Amino acid sequence: MRFKKPKELVAERLKKAGFRKPKLLFHPKRGDIFNRISYGLVKGNLGVFTEKEIGEKILPGRKVDECCGIELLALMGEEEADSAIVRGRKGVVDFSDIRFEYPTFAVDLSLYERLLPREKKSLLNQIEITYGVVKDFFTPENFVVTSVGDDARKDLEKFFTPYVPFLLLNKPEKKNVIVLDPHGDKEFTHEEITPDTLIVVGGIVDSGERMVGATGEIFPDAKHRRISYRGSTELVPDRINDIVKIICQYLTEDISLSEVVKRNITRTAKLKWLRKALEESVVRFLVNGETLRGIPEKLYNQWREKFDLTDFHFKKGAKHIGGFLVFRDSIFDRVTGKEKRRGKEIFLLEELRDEDVVKIYS
Repeated sequence: MRFKKPKELVAERLKKAGFRKPKLLFHPKRGDIFNRISYGLVKGNLGVFTEKEIGEKILPGRKVDECCGIELLALMGEEEADSAIVRGRKGVVDFSDIRFEYPTFAVDLSLYERLLPREKKSLLNQIEITYGVVKDFFTPENFVVTSVGDDARKDLEKFFTPYVPFLLLNKPEKKNVIVLDPHGDKEFTHEEITPDTLIVVGGIVDSGERMVGATGEIFPDAKHRRISYRGSTELVPDRINDIVKIICQYLTEDISLSEVVKRNITRTAKLKWLRKALEESVVRFLVNGETLRGIPEKLYNQWREKFDLTDFHFKKGAKHIGGFLVFRDSIFDRVTGKEKRRGKEIFLLEELRDEDVVKIYS
């Protein structure tokens, strides 16, 4: 199921009411301004007014956001406003019949006690950012934290002082639970998602890969779905806020999950994938007593095109394995034999010629 963001629903209503350039009569905060303002308008915490209701002229402002042809103005500027958005009053546009029906996102803390102190600190920061991501696409009510034990509750209450702005639950309140799991048996798809779905991300910040596969322990009876990019789960960012952002974009745009992941692949994720791929794919040659590592030109070109890798990534990856060369198939014309050392196959090379080498990364 695809969902319209709150700002899209509100923009349609504003357009129908004849307003195209409402201006905020207060300072806009961070995040997706239009989406967060839209939540306030529907909930009745904000209202739209004309100069007649306000009783004074609305000063020009500058565009701070736009959605569906509606320009949201704020601050000082030169754009003439046709209405104003004011705090604490409902206004002349009725938004009361708009219903926000979205899935809920949860960060699960059932494995919280296993985390190291620095990992707990990082997790709390990611939870804060993730809450903001959900507000930028849906509403504050569409984010919760589940499996909250006593220690986790204390840390959350201390971190989110003076109060925790979202629900802390012992267990999910919705029946349709989908856990995002890199080892899930199926790919995540919007077709399984309804407003009654709880999408769960494991609260795991594993700096030492001590807990690989631990996500499988989270609600084991629920559906576990993976996110991948062209068959690779390692290219998917592992920060909780990045994962939730990918899902939010996928559920609100007419675009494939792979395309959304591609937009959000981080440099760190690419390097992590490349290091592992190099370790698994490198070919070893022995020439004049020196061991050389390399990858075939065809594979090199596939990686560059398929995963948008640049020289920067290959240079960084080379440092991880002590350097490598990109070789042409002609190199095997000079192979005189092969042997095994420490379980690794090594080709014995008579000589290495310049025409055999495409590139060298040291």
